[in-house]
Amino acid sequence: MALAALICLAGAVVGLSVLRRAAGATSHSRTGWLMMSGLSAGATIWCTHFVAMLAYTPAAQLGFQPLLTLVSLMVAVTMATLAFGLAVSRAPAAAWLGGGLLGSGVSSMHYLGMAAFGQNGIPVYDPVLVGASVLMAMLLGMAALPLVLHARTWPGRLAGVAVFCLSVVSLHFTGMGAVLMLPAPVAQQAADAGQGVLALAIGLVALMVVAATAAAWLIDHHGHEESLRRLRKLVDATFEGLAVTQGGRIEEANGRLQAMVGLDRPELLGRAMLGELLPTLQLPDMLGEVMVETQLRRADGSLMDVELVVRDNVPRPGKRVFALRDLRERRDQERRLRHLAAHDGLTGLANRTGFGEQIARQLHEAAAGNRRLALLHLGLNCFKEVNDLLGHDAGDAALKHYAAALRQLAPPAAVPARIGGDEFALLLSFAELHEVEGLAQAVRGFALPEPMSVSAAIGIALFPDDAADAEALLANADLAMRRAKAQHGGGACFYQANMDAAVRERRRLSSALRHALEDGQISLFYQRQVTAGSGRLCGHEALMRWHHPERGWVPPADFIPLAEETGLILPLGEWALRTACADAKAEPRLGKVAVNLSPVQFRQAGLAALVATVLAETGLPARRLELEITESSLMQDPVRTLEVLREIKALGVSVAMDDFGTGHSSLATLRAFSFDKIKLDRSFVPEVDSNPQARAILRAVVGIGRGLGIPVLAEGVESASELACLRDEGCAEMQGYLFGRPAPLTALDLAAPAAAA
Repeated sequence: MALAALICLAGAVVGLSVLRRAAGATSHSRTGWLMMSGLSAGATIWCTHFVAMLAYTPAAQLGFQPLLTLVSLMVAVTMATLAFGLAVSRAPAAAWLGGGLLGSGVSSMHYLGMAAFGQNGIPVYDPVLVGASVLMAMLLGMAALPLVLHARTWPGRLAGVAVFCLSVVSLHFTGMGAVLMLPAPVAQQAADAGQGVLALAIGLVALMVVAATAAAWLIDHHGHEESLRRLRKLVDATFEGLAVTQGGRIEEANGRLQAMVGLDRPELLGRAMLGELLPTLQLPDMLGEVMVETQLRRADGSLMDVELVVRDNVPRPGKRVFALRDLRERRDQERRLRHLAAHDGLTGLANRTGFGEQIARQLHEAAAGNRRLALLHLGLNCFKEVNDLLGHDAGDAALKHYAAALRQLAPPAAVPARIGGDEFALLLSFAELHEVEGLAQAVRGFALPEPMSVSAAIGIALFPDDAADAEALLANADLAMRRAKAQHGGGACFYQANMDAAVRERRRLSSALRHALEDGQISLFYQRQVTAGSGRLCGHEALMRWHHPERGWVPPADFIPLAEETGLILPLGEWALRTACADAKAEPRLGKVAVNLSPVQFRQAGLAALVATVLAETGLPARRLELEITESSLMQDPVRTLEVLREIKALGVSVAMDDFGTGHSSLATLRAFSFDKIKLDRSFVPEVDSNPQARAILRAVVGIGRGLGIPVLAEGVESASELACLRDEGCAEMQGYLFGRPAPLTALDLAAPAAAA
């Protein structure tokens, strides 16, 4: 009986362990493992029964029938193999059905063995006990296999082994109690000796079968565990958390997933991925592969954003792999990028983009809540001087200091921003206008520490009073700030509806001017220049004119400053120079042609080279070209301008000082450069015949010119009395309506004498 118990226990442990291996094997190797587990379990059951029956000592010795004995062994092995195959299949309640089939197989083997054992005897069975033994075997078998196959822990699996042994033992003892043998006379002692030897032989054979099966299982198990260890090391080195599940529960988890969840591996195993660790995710039973973003529940109950990839039937059929990547760092980077996109890197305030979004949102909320908003646009005065004198580091420090002060002065719900190089903005909600005025006064009173002291011009626009949308509100506040800079010397200025009429008109004019040259709306008019003594023609001044298709003739005083402000004077000036030279070349009777140069052109590199190129292309002799420059051009960058003038004069081109007497350093300018002509500004001419002071100024200018050897030309001559006075004072040349109005080249009467010759 002790040998039978040993065989039963050892065989059950080995056979059922091999069965678990078969359950986890692929279809190619599962059959082999099932055959090994069936052979081991069947032989164990058979040997247990026959060794236990050999311990039975009836009144007379019974013998074994060899054929039935062999058949009972085959039935045990076959039924065990079939039962195990059914238990690991995908059939509904497969483990329960397999357990029932195993119990019926054990019962069949037992009663066939009893028939083989009953040689020379007559067995008599108790039907009630027989039925009870079969029922117990089947029920305990149905309980054993689910425990063995589905238990997650070793205690559960060992409980399955114990129930399996109980199934075999209960059948045996109940079945033995159900039979009564009527033996034939046999020699008792000789039979007893034979039974002992037979029991030992059967036990040894059974243990050898179990040992061979166990050896095969141990070798495979060791190799499988070694492969798992290597795979686990590799998987633990990945950045993703990995979990392998079967039936929805975790069978394996790498170190990264353990760290993400905050649980050790033993605590993770057996947990459900869906619903427990991934509470918000729903997946179908079969999905192939899917990639989603979801949330992982951690041990502390918090939720972590993760990117999830799920694959079915990996690493083997019936399993599912979950790969999870922590998205917290990516989310942090996205938040940082969004912050950088909407905030100024130097001051940390909202930038123009972020501020525009804030304005749009707050305007929507203010309109819904019937609230008023004020937008303060602040422009720092003289900030360029800080950069030029103290350096850009000091300029950056000033901006950061000003931003900090603005943030401190602003109400809690206000939105400060830096919307340009030296421009800031502040958006706030208000109930009474004096709140806005008080804040503007506080901002005006703020001063940067020496030597970075700068003030701010403040433009204020109100919602909904001055604008109904964000773009208009920004534009109106900017316009008010420009007006504050121009008129109030750094004070505050509220937007007014009539304030921007001229600005809007100027913008429309600027837009039209951009297309005027290419559309042929710009032309050159020429005005006579004559000698004072004889009245002979000595040249023409080229004057730019713009004829707009809708506005008509646009005064030069309107579009020339606009062209200088926008930079359009560069292409316009080059066109005027080239056209005048070409016209003078084509019409020699024009004489010397005078072309005005803008201060902006002197800031352009290669002005002298441009003049040389135009002269070469048109073929006009340099002596027939005169370039006119105002004193304001010299004052902006005297050193560079004088250098360019010397390069131009070296080409043989004449240089005249235009609008003499209106600048601040006329005498110093004349001493610095040897001009070829001085043009007296037209503002002095109308009164020379009636105003002694004007005549004295004329006499002084002519005297300076005579002393320096520079002829003086008077502009704006319109009457004979003015002409006589200018002649009396010794003015060399004259220009004005008295001698002819400006006209295009095709309308000039080049053969006509001067009006007052």
